[in-house]
Amino acid sequence: MRCVIVLLCVVLSVVVVRPLHATPDINAIDVNGADKVAVKKSDLSKKLLKNNNKDDGKRGAGKSKLRKLKKEKNPTEDGAQDKSSAKNPQQSLPVRNRLRSNLLKNYDKMVHPVQDHSKTVEVALGMAMIHVDLDEQSSILEVDAWLRQKWHDDFLTWEPADYENLTTIHFGLDEIWRPDIKLYNSADTGRTEVFGDIHTQFIVDHMGTVVWVPSAKFRAFCRIDLKLWPLETQACKLKFGSWTTHGAQVDLKLLGNQSTVERLDFYTRNKEWVILDTHAKRNEMKYECCEEMYPDITFQFILHRKSPFYRCAIIMPCLVTMLLVLSSFLLPPNAGEKIAVNSTCMIVSVLYLLYFLSTLPALSDQIPLIVLFYSNTLALVGIAIVLNICCLGITREKRYTSPPRVLRDLFSGALGRILCLGNYYNQISFTHQRLGTEMENMSDSPESERPEGEMDQQCSVPTEPALTGGSKDREWLLVAAGLERFFFLLYTIAFAIVSSSYI
Repeated sequence: MRCVIVLLCVVLSVVVVRPLHATPDINAIDVNGADKVAVKKSDLSKKLLKNNNKDDGKRGAGKSKLRKLKKEKNPTEDGAQDKSSAKNPQQSLPVRNRLRSNLLKNYDKMVHPVQDHSKTVEVALGMAMIHVDLDEQSSILEVDAWLRQKWHDDFLTWEPADYENLTTIHFGLDEIWRPDIKLYNSADTGRTEVFGDIHTQFIVDHMGTVVWVPSAKFRAFCRIDLKLWPLETQACKLKFGSWTTHGAQVDLKLLGNQSTVERLDFYTRNKEWVILDTHAKRNEMKYECCEEMYPDITFQFILHRKSPFYRCAIIMPCLVTMLLVLSSFLLPPNAGEKIAVNSTCMIVSVLYLLYFLSTLPALSDQIPLIVLFYSNTLALVGIAIVLNICCLGITREKRYTSPPRVLRDLFSGALGRILCLGNYYNQISFTHQRLGTEMENMSDSPESERPEGEMDQQCSVPTEPALTGGSKDREWLLVAAGLERFFFLLYTIAFAIVSSSYI
């Protein structure tokens, strides 16, 4: 009975476990079975192994038949898939990576981007400014701007349909060719790179158009005209061109045919300088060393200084100094305060000249009019002090002789009336009239009939010099006042000429 049960279990295990290549659990049989059971067990295991091998063979034969049928239907599909996977391992990469890899493959950034080496690469330049400043002490123009550059690269074209309709892609500064555009009149000759930084990239479309808009701070030398400082107008230029190639290799043109410099919406106005106008122009120049023409793009800035500070701190004190010098000639000839006024004006002029010396550059071809104005004022003030000293000497020193008749008649006549010397002239006339009356009264008096010796003993009659001493002093006072009023007119004309030439 036990043997029957064991055989049934073995058959069931073979039927259920055979697909899984398993063997029946023979260990579950009781070990008390006879040797016959062990022999039967080994026979059964061998049969099972044979059956499994047969089934595996049948399955392998079926799979090989299916493969043969597929190959007969599509004999090139499997080979194409194998070849494509072997040749294009980048099919699994993102589309931008594949495009960059294909474009940069065998790309030489040192070669001009044209298929025909005889063709010219056209580079368009344009500028959009952010801030402008001018340093007159060093004669340097500083411009913060975007320099827009655009050209065509024949080696950077592709079909958008092959790359999921991708039309634009970015490249780094050191990946593709770029023109060697330099600022010719740069004040930073030691800087090798003035355009942007490592984060500025090229924008390339599928047609091969490359756009590059780096931001930079340009510092260029500018020829300064300080004739009308501090209210002058300056014209400064930025000249850009290729450093190593001539016009037959790299040609320059204006971007969008714009003849002016664009001002961005966030343009920062300078508090001192106002931009009156800007110009952009293409030029061609032929140097003595070479036969080729070298094009350049020149951006010109017309700047005008507009600052109320200079009017209040420089021009107004100058006008006040001039008025003080003129007013000193209107004081009485014997007033010593005029020397103090003119000395103060002289000190002010010297201090301003020292300020100009430390602020303005020393130019050999021109001198600012304001400097000439202060220097001329200093010279006139010095002359005025000398004249004041002479007039004080004339009026304060005791005089026993009359002034020259020419000067006396000149200042007591029509010129005296023009110079408003009537007060001094009337004093002299009144003195002469009074002295004349006194002399007549003395001659008509009874005492004049006495003997000469007795008369001298009783009273001393003033002689003619003693009687006319006061009149002579007044005549010299008239001459001194006439000289100062005459120099007042001369100084007024001189200051008017200097002021008109400046303003």
